[in-house]
Amino acid sequence: MDTPPNPKKLDAEDSLDQATDNIEELNETNLNMHNELEEQKDPEEKISVLKMRMRQVNEKLEENLAKQEAVQAKLRNVLEKMKDCKDFEEGQ
Repeated sequence: MDTPPNPKKLDAEDSLDQATDNIEELNETNLNMHNELEEQKDPEEKISVLKMRMRQVNEKLEENLAKQEAVQAKLRNVLEKMKDCKDFEEGQ
């Protein structure tokens, strides 16, 4: 008999997927801003603005990485509890 999926595990996996997507999107944004920076005609003012925007994106990226690590830790915890439950059931 198949056991139904654990809702906490599904939520953790969804959160992990979302954090990963956010990181990928921020990486793309950061790359685009870097490319835009390389193409600027008026370097002084525009480079300063773009550097500030890149710092903001990097800060958001670091936040999302921290969130992803937290979600991964929760997911590992859920998986460990599921393994413990399975081991307990098999021992009965």
